[in-house]
Amino acid sequence: MKVHGVLGELDVAELGQTLVHEHIVTADWSLRMAFGERFYQHDLVADRAVEHFLKARDHGVRTIVDGTPVNMGRDVRLVREVAERTGLNFIVSSGFYFQDEVYLTYRSPDEIHEWLSTECRDGIAGTDIRPGIMKVACADNAITPVQEKVLRAVGRVAAEQGLPIFAHHHTSAANGEGILDLLEEAGAAASQVVLGHSGDTNDLDYLERLLRRGCYLGMDRFGHCAVSNSLTDRVATIAELCARGHADRLLLSHDLATYWGVFGTWQDFVSHDPLADGVDFSFIHREVLPALDAAGVEPGRALALLEQNPAELFTIKTASLPS
Repeated sequence: MKVHGVLGELDVAELGQTLVHEHIVTADWSLRMAFGERFYQHDLVADRAVEHFLKARDHGVRTIVDGTPVNMGRDVRLVREVAERTGLNFIVSSGFYFQDEVYLTYRSPDEIHEWLSTECRDGIAGTDIRPGIMKVACADNAITPVQEKVLRAVGRVAAEQGLPIFAHHHTSAANGEGILDLLEEAGAAASQVVLGHSGDTNDLDYLERLLRRGCYLGMDRFGHCAVSNSLTDRVATIAELCARGHADRLLLSHDLATYWGVFGTWQDFVSHDPLADGVDFSFIHREVLPALDAAGVEPGRALALLEQNPAELFTIKTASLPS
């Protein structure tokens, strides 16, 4: 089975330990064009990204899935540069974030499908880089009509192209089953879907309902333990799910970015590197794996969440398209 990486095709066996949801940068292109170096400077971001991803590589990471969609400032040339400078495999995303953009409001599902299909087929933004995963997102409320339209288009593309889907979802809204319904109606299999940010809740009944559908759960916000669900609670939930026989459907990551263009200011970033405070792309190896071991998860099983499970995710077994 082959996977589209930014430096070319990868065999699933080459992925190794994989962080399934990270970002190098989320920096809106309109703001970049309007405000230039007051908002974003490529060289500084690239240099810091290389520094931090080399640290992750030193801890055993071999592949990074950059989950930045089209409308969050996806920059495939930057991702390719960091891949070349670090020697890591990088996989990039196609799809859209959850904002109800006016540019999507009046587009048909067929037109959105065509946009996304074209870059899956021909490459992104004039490059030969093809996405290896699709991305959708829902906000912390009901699924809006625009989001439903995007979900259906992404599900259809994923089914046609044989790609997994990472779905940003809010556990507080418990809308995971609604997301799966829409993606399956469009032709995607639940086994293609990662319901991201599932580690934000400790509601085991909810998580097991999702797992019974056949999807993966993204336990992927270990970069945010200080603000949403503690490290202790996240680890306890994973340990219990493993004990209940669900270890093969859990995926680990941080959901960190070298530079978040959403939070803070560029001046803050220049003066202080937030990843220098200890929570970086190696945090799972330094803190989470030992915590899982202490919680009773066998070391080999915990490591499989980083290696075996991502490989299975990218070994796509698609559903049949609806007639």
